[in-house]
Amino acid sequence: MNCSNNNISLMIMYDDESVNVRYGDDSRLHLSPCGSEFVLEKPPSPSAHPLQSSEKVRQRTRFATSKYKHLMIGALRFRNKYAARPYLPSELIPEHHRKYVCSIDSKVEWPACQSSNAEVGCNGETVVHSVEGIASLVLSSSGEEFSVGFICRLSHDQHQTIKSQEPEKLITEEEQQENQNCRPKALLQQSKACAEQPQPGDRFQSTTVFQHHSVSSVPPVWHYPLSLAQYHRTHERNRETAEETKEERDQKDRTVKTSGTHREERLSRLPQVLPIRCPSPHLHRWVFRDSLVEANQVLDQELPNELVRVLWCQGVLYRIVDGAVPVVEVSPGDGSVIRSNGVLASYFIHHRAGPELVKNVTYHLSSLPPDTPGQVYSVSSMVTRASRILNCYNQARHYLKLPLTLSCANQEVSSESGSFVQEVRFSESGQMKTTDSEQSRRNYVEEELEKIKRFNFLLENSHLLRVHMGYSGVECGSKEKAVHSEPVSESSIAEALERTSRTIQDIDTLLSTTELTRNGN
Repeated sequence: MNCSNNNISLMIMYDDESVNVRYGDDSRLHLSPCGSEFVLEKPPSPSAHPLQSSEKVRQRTRFATSKYKHLMIGALRFRNKYAARPYLPSELIPEHHRKYVCSIDSKVEWPACQSSNAEVGCNGETVVHSVEGIASLVLSSSGEEFSVGFICRLSHDQHQTIKSQEPEKLITEEEQQENQNCRPKALLQQSKACAEQPQPGDRFQSTTVFQHHSVSSVPPVWHYPLSLAQYHRTHERNRETAEETKEERDQKDRTVKTSGTHREERLSRLPQVLPIRCPSPHLHRWVFRDSLVEANQVLDQELPNELVRVLWCQGVLYRIVDGAVPVVEVSPGDGSVIRSNGVLASYFIHHRAGPELVKNVTYHLSSLPPDTPGQVYSVSSMVTRASRILNCYNQARHYLKLPLTLSCANQEVSSESGSFVQEVRFSESGQMKTTDSEQSRRNYVEEELEKIKRFNFLLENSHLLRVHMGYSGVECGSKEKAVHSEPVSESSIAEALERTSRTIQDIDTLLSTTELTRNGN
């Protein structure tokens, strides 16, 4: 199998951030929401029976073999461009894209409006940079979409974060005094000087992540830099066209200066990288092809079953902006955006790229412009496909009555591995000492209590799931036959409450034992 990025025919990111890539030879790559695992579905053999399942290869992303590594690089690039949090395994990041830094601050400061110097690109884009140069934002000439770039640490194990964040908390003052009394003064000075210098083991690998967003759906981290770029874009174009009066410019300057005066308003926390190992691999689910569906009907088959967030097809990007009234956006790649008109979904507005004098164009599905020789893209085909994607999305959202399956990428990831993080040391007397952080104990208790809450919720609402599963039998059979949920017996409730009580007692016993051990030491 030899699939290159030029051989990709379709890429889809669903609402849970899972990715499905289809290649020209009809093979498919399914990527988990967290990006740590993938399944490659090879194309069926022409001589195979229609009901025979195709060959599948399942691997960890970071350990992808050389045969599939180039496929994973392209799939991860697409995922990280539109996902909330990137997944960056060092095994798939080229050496020339990696940098070593001593520390990475997740908070970035953006300049105030009166002191910022925005750049204007060759195609009319507006570019703003953070104060430290860690992040940048590029607003397209149409003003309807923007791209961001920021430095991000590569994916790593969770226990490494604990080791790097709390190395000094595990050493008591008494032990430090003993070490100072026993060690020579020259050796202490030498170790202090070495500690002040950045050691090779303390350095982190990082890379630059690029993401693409719509102005209609802006993550909170990019609110201020986007408003800064929009202000400079409007200010520059009004100065060129001289359509704005002096009073209006002064009023706008006062508004922006007031909103950007405080430093706290100009601080934003960059997206954090996902851990190298998925904390919830049991949530990975895979949707494979239906062998009885024709190849030309595959697009219609996939879309109604899942909520689509982003779809790439033939070099054109289609994005769903969820809300009370879902909207579909089309990005042809020239900086312009075609967006559906809310409730009037049959109307599409084309926000063209270029100067302010370029007027927007409105299309209707029944009267799309014909294709002409030499045009870069077909507006008719793009709008028609966008309308079909939006209809499939509305249909999927209507049929998804029960809550969606939890996504492993959206799980709350703590800095601990889910259990007590302890360091075992032996003193000179041979006595073993264990030290656990207060934060790890607190998180462990919270996780156990959360499990109890989930169990009680499932116990109380289990009849709803049985009723919902029984609806199909009611619709197909007689209307007089209703499917009733089985009553919950008192013995099952008592057994569940007893298990919950034992779990709470175990937690209390564990906390008491740990507290006594700490006081005894």
